[in-house]
Parts: sequence; C-alpha cells; structure tokens
Amino acid sequence: MAKFRLRYAPSPTGFLHIGNTRTALMNYLFAHHYGGDFIVRIEDTDIERNVEGAIESQFDNMDWLGISPDESFLKPVAKYGEYMQSKKFDRYKQLAHDLIEKGFAYKCFCTPEELQVDREVQEAKGIVATKYNRKCLTRTDLKEQEGKPYNIRFKVPDEKIIKINDIVRGEVEFNTKELGDFVILKSNGIATYNFAVVIDDVDMEITHVVRGEEHISNTPRQCLIYSAFGWKEPIFGHLTLIVDETKKKLSKRSGNAMFFISQYREQGYLPEALFNYISLLGWSPKGEQEIFSKEEFVKMFDEARFSKSPSTFDMLKMKWINHQWMKKMDESSYLEFTKKFIDSNRFDISKKDNDWLNKVLLLFKKELEYGEQINNHLDIFFNDVAISEQTKKTLSTLSDYENMIKDLKEGLSSLDIFEEEQIKTIISEVGKKHNKKGKDLFMPIRIFTTASEHGPELAKTISLIGKEKVMNNISSLV
Repeated sequence: MAKFRLRYAPSPTGFLHIGNTRTALMNYLFAHHYGGDFIVRIEDTDIERNVEGAIESQFDNMDWLGISPDESFLKPVAKYGEYMQSKKFDRYKQLAHDLIEKGFAYKCFCTPEELQVDREVQEAKGIVATKYNRKCLTRTDLKEQEGKPYNIRFKVPDEKIIKINDIVRGEVEFNTKELGDFVILKSNGIATYNFAVVIDDVDMEITHVVRGEEHISNTPRQCLIYSAFGWKEPIFGHLTLIVDETKKKLSKRSGNAMFFISQYREQGYLPEALFNYISLLGWSPKGEQEIFSKEEFVKMFDEARFSKSPSTFDMLKMKWINHQWMKKMDESSYLEFTKKFIDSNRFDISKKDNDWLNKVLLLFKKELEYGEQINNHLDIFFNDVAISEQTKKTLSTLSDYENMIKDLKEGLSSLDIFEEEQIKTIISEVGKKHNKKGKDLFMPIRIFTTASEHGPELAKTISLIGKEKVMNNISSLV
C-alpha cells in the first residue's frame, strides 16, 4: 500500500482556532499512526481576504501545539511541486484548458450582470434559479465573444450518482442534477477552490482527505474533476461539527470568548492539554481514560473511532484537562511557567525574595486550572485586602469566636519564629483551649488572618503572608 499522506490546507484569511486545529490534529495523528507524512499546504488564492501575518501565526501555533508538518513551503519536497496555490496559477490554467479540449469544460462569457438578469427572468417564471442555465454551452455567437474575459465552467453530467465511502459517515451519495455547471477558473486567471484542491492533492499524492463536514458538499464536484482527468480519488473523511453548549457551531461569531489558540496560550494553557482535549473532539479512545500524551494518541489512533455525532466544546472540561497537565509538571517547570503570567501591574515581584515567591506559587500548584489564574490568589500576599461582603456573611453565621481570636492574636504576636510549624502549634493550642475543631476552628482563623474564607494550607499560608500583615489583618477585624 502507498505511504499514507495527509494534509491540512489552511488559507491566510484567518488564524488557528479550535475547529481548524482539530482538522490539523486528526490529519497529523492519522498520518503518523501509519508512519506516513503530514503536509501543510497554503490555499492563498482568495487574495482579497488574506490577512497579514495569518500564515506565520498558524505555523507558530502549530509548532507550539506539537503538530509541526513533515512538509510545507518551509520544508518542501521538490517532486510534489509548490506548497502555496498562488505559485501554481499557470498549472491550474493549463489543466483547465485541457478539460476544454477533452470536452469536460467550456468557456463562459456571461458577465455578473447578465447572470443576474437571467436569474431574475427565471424567478419571474416561478423557477428557483440555483444553477447556471448553460447559456454559453450552446451559444452560437462565439466569434463575437473573442477577446472578452471568460470563466471556465465544468460541464456536469446530468443525473449521475456519485458515491464515496466516507471514513466517518459510511457510504454517501450525491446526484449531479443538484450541482449545475460550476466555475473552475475565473476570468482573472485564479482557480476556484474545488479545482485547485484536486490538482494539489494529486500533485502531492495525498492518500486521505480528512476535513470538516462543511466540505462535504464540495466532494461531488471534486470527484467529477478526478474522473475527468482519470485520476484516482483519495479516501475521504468528513469530521462532524464542533458545537458550543447551546448546540450551535463553535465559532467566533457564536459568542465563544475563547476561540483562537493564541488566546489559550496568552491565558496560560499548556500545549499538551490543548492537544489532549482537541484530540477528543469527534474521536474517542477505548476505555475511560482521558489524559494522554501526543505519543500515546499517535500509537492508539484508530480511524474507525471517529464519532458520527457533533462534539460539544466544554470549557469546564478544557480547564479540567489543563489542570491535570499542570499537576503533572515538576516544581521547577511549574514555577518557571507560572511566573510568566503574574500581572506586574498588580503584583511587584521585583522586590520580593525569590525563595518566598516560589513557596507562595507552590501553594496553588494542585489547584490552578491555567497560568493566568494565579493572579486570583496573590492579593492576600502582596496587598492590603478588605474582606468581601460574602465573607462577612459567612463570618456572621459563626458564633463564639471572639475570645478564640484574641488568644490567637496573642499567641501569634508572641512568636519569634513565624513559620508553619510554630503557627500550627498556636492554632492547635487555641482549639484545645476553646474546645473548637473543624470549621468552627479553622474558618474564623482563616478569615481573620487572611481576609478570605478559602485558600490553601492554613498555617503555611499564614506564615507566607508574614507576621506584620497577619497581625494587621486581625486588628482590622477585631
């Protein structure tokens, strides 16, 4: 069997987001599981919509995620031609004219204005104009059209059934009566998507085309082009939609605040976690385990396990998976990573002892969901904090703690060494003296010493806040 060759073909009209990342990932896993090649090809013929910096951003974010291509315009293999469509205009043009010579295509001189008039005439007769009326296929005034700009249209056979065996959906049928003669080369010399993509896939010997379900309607047109040239079709697979929690297609327009991969990078998500979670959108492994490395995904990939149902992008699940990967980090890596996300406008770490800062950050290693979240926890260590209204309500539900807090204040103020073990001893003595334990002991102490009702290990937190700030906290509430 031929070596598996799969491709991801982004356009420079946008940046890497959850949807196209899933497409790239599935092609990467599919190719590498079978020892094949993962190719990135640029479809940049929609020149007016191209966005500056989009391609550089796509490659940067793919590299960050760990899905670097085996081939691209940055790593070309000469035998497969160009990896950017904008460098293949002459080839597309030649092949379009070859189809005219073979009787599979024809020149269309209709202007946009003429096409609009024809549509209006049909609609006036009660005909829904969804297809080109083939005016130029049978026109007799071709000499009069010489020198005028023209499109090249593919001549679609009538009433032909096209079948594909889709990896995801099984057997899918299309009837050509619904297609109409479509343009393959525009009057400006630029090939349309359905024409260029077939030529590119043949030139690059692509064996499998795995892409989003929005492309399934393009497939019959592409199959007709393969057939006209006598080329072998690749194996197709159309991945189901990724939807949000309202079951709408996930997109930047559907209200999803976190749509682009760069946004996850900026907030402090790990590439391993994104790779992990996105690989589970529309594909599932055997068993209940959900945390896997890239290498494990490549090894266990099985194209038979693509889902036929839409996948819901669950932000809570994304956070949970990132949390699992953050817990896996060793202390050194965690500290290096987390420090990059500390908001310097809120927290001046330049004057702080590095050993102290490391201890503070390590308090939250087991609970952080993403890097930037560390900023939700640092106020009590850096700034004077007033307790919230919710914490005041919690305090009002507690009773008989006033004398306990006075003894706590006295005990803590007497400490010459303000460290975790000494603080634990004071808390234990206060609990025994006032016959308090559990929430009745720890909740008042936490609120008075840290100005918060939640947090990590209490004695360790108190020691890192520091004696002066802790005593001020207690005094402000007593």
